[in-house]
This record gives sequence, structure tokens and C-alpha cells, in this order.
Amino acid sequence: MQIRPATLQDKPAMIELLKKSLGEGLIPKSEALWTWKHEQNPFGASFVLLAEENGTLIGLRAFMQWQWKWKGAVYKAIRAVDTATHPDHQGKGIFKKLTLQQLELCKQQGIHFVFNTPNDQSRPGYLKMGWVQQGRMPLKLKVLNPVALAYALAFKKGKISASEDPTPEQSWDPRVFGLMDNYVSNDDQLNTALSASYIRWRYADNPLFRYNYFTDFEHFLLIGRIKPHSFTRELRLVDCMLFNSASSNRRISSRISKVVLPYCKSNKIQVISFSGQQYQSHKSALNWMGMIPVQNRGPIVTVRDLNMNEKFPELLEIKNWGYSLGDMELF
Repeated sequence: MQIRPATLQDKPAMIELLKKSLGEGLIPKSEALWTWKHEQNPFGASFVLLAEENGTLIGLRAFMQWQWKWKGAVYKAIRAVDTATHPDHQGKGIFKKLTLQQLELCKQQGIHFVFNTPNDQSRPGYLKMGWVQQGRMPLKLKVLNPVALAYALAFKKGKISASEDPTPEQSWDPRVFGLMDNYVSNDDQLNTALSASYIRWRYADNPLFRYNYFTDFEHFLLIGRIKPHSFTRELRLVDCMLFNSASSNRRISSRISKVVLPYCKSNKIQVISFSGQQYQSHKSALNWMGMIPVQNRGPIVTVRDLNMNEKFPELLEIKNWGYSLGDMELF
């Protein structure tokens, strides 16, 4: 078995392997999606290793690049995402070999750490390879329909495909991206290095899900999408940015609620979800989110050290993170 970095010429074979290994599932496999996700990412192209045997592609491992800002520094990270093993070559340890070799290559290139949100089936394998479980991502929920309360607290997962995305179409005003010129994140916590190019790539140009924004083009920018479940419709607010800190947060809160809540009513939304970490940072501007306390009901976040060294234990403390739902959402 030969292990080597992927090239642009490998793309058709990689997509075919993903289809053979995983099927279409909820996220369709296509060259266009791969190009957007792994090549157009403003943080840089993904690190991709391939395994071959007798000229046939039998394994794939992709790490998406990411950047976090914290205490005046920028930390380069990788997000463990796409992986595939040919059905005829299961049980040969291909996933582990590719993952460990990719980790070493990324460490040599100065990447600081890895993060992801593996499911219950894949998490044990990651933990055996040195990942550490940080804990469940905190969530803030607002229930607009009391009948949906029990369901919202259980936070059951529904099924949705890109073709069934119920979020209304909305053109992205260029002024939205201009807002990022004046955005300053909370430096006391790890926050994604937000920029106009990131907002455009991650949300405006996303080929999988349709995202809408809420803004007054001066004080706030919230981004979200509608996610249907079996018994309710959820507005998932995936990112939140506040500007012009001299303004009253009470006034900003009123302005946000006057945009978001009518949108929920017209789109028959019963539940709003939001990152518990972002909520704690922007609480005074989000008091319209109601009295339900922040709860640890989100995905389990895992991290692995590469070059953080003595600072790595600080990554295991959720209080040091300001992550959004968009940072951890699978796409």
C-alpha cells in the first residue's frame, strides 16, 4: 500500500471513492462541493492524503484548515472531516494509518491543534489516537411554541438534505461583507478568525445549505438557517457579530428581536438555537432569547495537540472557547 498527498488530478477518483464508501447520504458527493469545501476555503486548501494499492485508490483522509484568534495570537488548526475506505479494503487499518501520518505532516507544518465533533461510532477511534474529549458544546434555546418545549429540550436530530432546505432565498447585500472591516472579536476566548472572505465562503456561497442574515448594517449581524425536524422547525443561529460597542446593548437587543422574531413567525419557527458560548459573550444584547438556561446539549467536541504544548490543557476548558454553531456545524 502506498500513501501519498492528493493532487488535483485525483479529484474524480476521490469523489468516486467517497460515494463507494459512504453513499450520497445527507451530503451529496460531487467535485463542485469538494472544490468549494477543500480548495476555496480562505484559511487554505485542505491537507489530503490518499492510500493506493495496485493503482487503485483505497483510502482518503482530509483535514480542513481553520484559524482561531485568542489573546492577540492566531492559532492554525485543522478540522478532521472527510474520510473514506474502499469497501473491499475495510479492516486493514487504512483510516488509522492515513490519520496518524497526516497528523505528523501537519505538525511539521506548524499546525497547532486538531478539533472535530465525531459521532458515537467514530469517537472511540479518535480517542485511541490521542484525541481528548473536551465536553458537550453548550446551547441556548428559545422556545416560541410551548407545545415544542419537550422536544426542544431533548434536541433530537431530524433529517434534511440540501434539496429540502426550507430557508427562504435571500440575496446577500455587499454591505454585509463590508461590516467585517470593523469587527473585533472577544480576545479572551478562542474565536474563528472572521473576515469578509470567510463569511462569503462559509455562508453566502455555501452549496449545501441556504443561510440568511439579520442586520441593521450598523450594530449587529446574525446568520442562520432553518432546520426542520420531525415535529418542529428550528432557526439555527450559526453566527453572531456585534459592532459599534458605544451603542446601548438594550437598544441593540430590541433591534435584533424586531428582525428575528417576525421572521420566525412568518416561517413558522417553534425553536431558536444558539451557541451557549456566544450567548454568554453577547448576553446583554440577546435578552430576548428568554429564560431557558444554557445547557450542555450540543455535539461533543474533541481536540488533539500538535504544537500547543504547555498551552494545550487550556483548550480543554470550555470557558476559553467562544465557538459558534457555525464553527462546529457539519458541512
